[in-house]
Amino acid sequence: MSPPPLLQPLLLLLPLLNVEPSGATLIRIPLHRVQPGRRILNLLRGWREPAELPKLGAPSPGDKPIFVPLSNYRDIGGIKGASVIFGEALWEPSLVFAFAHFDGILGLGFPILSVEGVRPPMDVLVEQGLLDKPVFSFYLNRDPEEPDGGELVLGGSDPAHYIPPLTFVPVTVPAYWQIHMERVKVGPGLTLCAKGCAAILDTGTSLITGPTEEIRALHAAIGGIPLLAGEYIILCSEIPKLPAVSFLLGGVWFNLTAHDYVIQTTRNGVRLCLSGFQALDVPPPAGPFWILGDVFLGTYVAVFDRGDMKSSARVGLARARTRGADLGWGETAQAQFPG
Repeated sequence: MSPPPLLQPLLLLLPLLNVEPSGATLIRIPLHRVQPGRRILNLLRGWREPAELPKLGAPSPGDKPIFVPLSNYRDIGGIKGASVIFGEALWEPSLVFAFAHFDGILGLGFPILSVEGVRPPMDVLVEQGLLDKPVFSFYLNRDPEEPDGGELVLGGSDPAHYIPPLTFVPVTVPAYWQIHMERVKVGPGLTLCAKGCAAILDTGTSLITGPTEEIRALHAAIGGIPLLAGEYIILCSEIPKLPAVSFLLGGVWFNLTAHDYVIQTTRNGVRLCLSGFQALDVPPPAGPFWILGDVFLGTYVAVFDRGDMKSSARVGLARARTRGADLGWGETAQAQFPG
């Protein structure tokens, strides 16, 4: 899922793999926050006359090789000898890709989603002995004033990022990271997903999305004002009065306060408060389902465990630590590997 273009004032860049010294079990990839600059406006000027795309069935250039120049952006490097096949995107359907200055998209879903059966990067790293386990975790720093956007950890998780213990929820459909959500409550008076529903944890989605009717009821409870494309705005003055929104996962309630689920930005000196919930209907057979995107995953660290021959895939969730809380950011914490 691609993040909505409206919510791209800050972008997280994921450099290519940056490995720790030889013998380390974890691969740590820092996430950097950047502001789109003037370059974006220059790019958009060229969109008036889009290049003509090749039509299906058009004659091929024969057996002659085609050379396509690739630009390497923010590769802080490190892993050598890993042979990974990647696909080249010939056309992007959204302005998101013009705003997001990055090398590409690192797919961390299950192999069934892979195009042409190509082995996903996680599988390749495990097969080549660069990772002990097919486990990874995301810590997302949502402080807009910090250039540090968080960290992706391959091979396990770091308790410096979260407050233990982790609550593990089994993956119900091993394609996207889909789990069963038991219930959603908005304050004391509104229950959504009352009979249980499917939910997907996805760092590629900025907001929390859900079926239109349920998201409409949620915004009626928190005073959301419809904007565009299923998005809502919130009166900034109302934030201290808004109720918590809570998700029941694995028998544990995961609460979001209004400060967690309202995105506050300033544009041209004007303060704007955007709801972190968006209406998105996914039709059967894949849907309907909710997507717990970065609004949720910035508050709760997720540990994605692909499992093995002895155990099934699962996702661990725990409250993210704020910088400087409990463990100092510069202190070393023992890495945790789900058993």
